[in-house]
Amino acid sequence: MTVRNMSNLVTPTIRSAGFMGCGTTLTAISNLNGGAPDPLGSFNTTPAMIRGYNGSGASFTFTQTNPANDSNGTHWSPSLPASLVGQTVQGSDVVVVLGATPNSIPIGVTQIDAGSSSLSLQSTTNANLSNGQLGAVSDCVKSIIFQITNVGTNTLSHAAGVGTMQNASSSFPVNFSVGSQFIPVQETVFFIGQGQGGQSSLMRGVLNAGGWTVEPLVPGVEFMKIQYAIGDNRLITQYVSANAVTDWTKVYGIRMGFLIAGKIGSASSSTTYNVLDTTVTVPADNLLRHTYEMTIQLRNSI
Repeated sequence: MTVRNMSNLVTPTIRSAGFMGCGTTLTAISNLNGGAPDPLGSFNTTPAMIRGYNGSGASFTFTQTNPANDSNGTHWSPSLPASLVGQTVQGSDVVVVLGATPNSIPIGVTQIDAGSSSLSLQSTTNANLSNGQLGAVSDCVKSIIFQITNVGTNTLSHAAGVGTMQNASSSFPVNFSVGSQFIPVQETVFFIGQGQGGQSSLMRGVLNAGGWTVEPLVPGVEFMKIQYAIGDNRLITQYVSANAVTDWTKVYGIRMGFLIAGKIGSASSSTTYNVLDTTVTVPADNLLRHTYEMTIQLRNSI
């Protein structure tokens, strides 16, 4: 797996964070019960598209190669959501984004009535929709996020439930008209965790009603540092770590830095690397390592 492939796997999801068809998260509300990890969990009070967790300060030292996942969520600032504790290795940052499902396209709404628990679409063919998935309806002025409870032939139901990520109401609290757009939505997390064979890997998780569905993306990624572009009126004034972000609705982009290990016996005498201003010290384990950085703009930030 090359760094180019890694970029192709990460960039589209983060770059399109906040996309809700013809609307964005910043003009959206949630019809879901509480309890989900942020940004979805606090969406109706802080409609952000991204949330980060800082794993280390100016330096971090690995005491062993491929360390175990950390069971203490307070090692991050702010503390990790309970659903992510035990899945990530200590030191690396964690980032969660909310937006349209990758490679999805908006679908026109052909029938939607106030008080109804269903809506009709132009077509659900090839949309890869499933029960329990999240979706959003937007009329370009406002959007609403909800859980799909049943997928029919060109119809979607959104019945109420009592669990986390289920609908608080079977009807929407705001009205939409024919011609609005529907798009499937997901909350996605990127972090470093133990992958196959106990090797540190870049991981991706997608949130569903039962928790995170996690898969390894790139083996050999040992460390990830993230800096967030903050400012006002789309003017970036500085890049800061997650613990220094005070308003997540005013994050306009991110920088991601990675430390990637080579094969055993690839030979390197270096044990210190700089990853986005963080000095990372690794064991003298005869592994060649290199760093990789990329910058991603959030297209749907205001």
